Amino acid sequence: MRRILVVEDDRFFRDLFYDLLVGQGYDVDRASSGEEGLDRLSTYAFDLVVTDLVMPGVDGMDILARARENDPSADVIMVTGNANLESAIFALKHGARDYFVKPINPDEFLHSVAQCLEQRRILDENEELKSMLNLYQISQAIAGCLDMERLQHLIFDAFTREIGTSRGMCLFATETGLELCEVKGVETAVAERCIASVLERLSEDHPDECNSLRISFQGGGDDSGIEAAILIPLRGKGSQRGVVVAFNEPGLGLPELGARKKNILFLLEQSLLALENASSYSLAKDMLFIDDLSGLYNQRYLEVALEREMKRIGRFSSQLAVLFLDMDSFKQVNDTHGHLVGSRVLKEMGTLLRLSVRDVDVVIRYGGDEYTAILVETSPAIAANVAERIRSMVASHVFLADEGYDIRLTCSIGYSCCPEDALTKEELLEMADQAMYTGKGRGKNCVVRFTKTS
Repeated sequence: MRRILVVEDDRFFRDLFYDLLVGQGYDVDRASSGEEGLDRLSTYAFDLVVTDLVMPGVDGMDILARARENDPSADVIMVTGNANLESAIFALKHGARDYFVKPINPDEFLHSVAQCLEQRRILDENEELKSMLNLYQISQAIAGCLDMERLQHLIFDAFTREIGTSRGMCLFATETGLELCEVKGVETAVAERCIASVLERLSEDHPDECNSLRISFQGGGDDSGIEAAILIPLRGKGSQRGVVVAFNEPGLGLPELGARKKNILFLLEQSLLALENASSYSLAKDMLFIDDLSGLYNQRYLEVALEREMKRIGRFSSQLAVLFLDMDSFKQVNDTHGHLVGSRVLKEMGTLLRLSVRDVDVVIRYGGDEYTAILVETSPAIAANVAERIRSMVASHVFLADEGYDIRLTCSIGYSCCPEDALTKEELLEMADQAMYTGKGRGKNCVVRFTKTS
């Protein structure tokens, strides 16, 4: 039902307008002064305002200005008993939809009201149609994306736009849990401080809340102005695939979702389906990157993984280290025990390396008896410790001991770090490779770091 506000200080005309409009089935609110009219406009939304032009204190032009300020498409009909051509032109120029002189003709007045509301209905339908078309286009882009990183960005952008906030972050599932993937409108460090509260909120039972949650942050009011957020959990097939977090705007509360809940539910369904498709595609693609012998990633995956991690460095200002490892004198194993035994040694070596690093790190069998490890969020000092730990572990290990063999080997490890030693993946790989061969030239069984000044 369309809602109309009547602002009229003359009781006779106030009741007349009210009776005429209610008789047509409209929902009508009345204000007996301009001040009361402003109060109504600040509290409620109206499809049309009928106001007297001349009132003591706050007049009809003030009502017109406030109504258009609240909603630029709002219609206002002016009525007055003291009319002249200049006042009518002035009101119409400033946005009034129509102008009536008391005593009014009821039929003409109701016709003007009906025209205003019909035009409003058509405009609303056009806006809804444009909104639905835009939502459809966004959902098509999401549904057609198979690149997980790109898909996560599209989902994050779509939800923050629909919610109506310019600040937020998104976390998506990795092998070790939900991980910060993108931040918008705030510093990364500020967003990171909110992660623990978000994860705690997600772990709570909330059977009465559907599709979105709200959270308040303790100690709000800092320079960032982050006090609360709307959470959109991305839950699919019993697992938490991610969460979109939309922060409040500085100095403001969270927006009311209202009618947008339907759009958010639609986006949620499309996003979960797209994440499932992208995950299946990624799994199938990963099979192309698996080394059959060791079960590790193969050389083809090195470029993919390193490209991804280099992008993360640029986005989050983190650190990265690349290790190149070559097994010393491995040819003697093949010559002495045969290639089948040598293959089992290479597989066991892969297992050792996998156990020597974190789950988030990437271990690759580069080819033959060479291996590569990508250590994410790793400083040069930590990279040195990891490399030395691997070297020492290999040197003390007896390969295929369960099969009765006593095969002992050493390895040479070269490593280089980003951004300290190199800023591109090509330089990083080249330096780590050169460092490894430098170590072999020094007598093997050692760890060498290679930089631009080495």
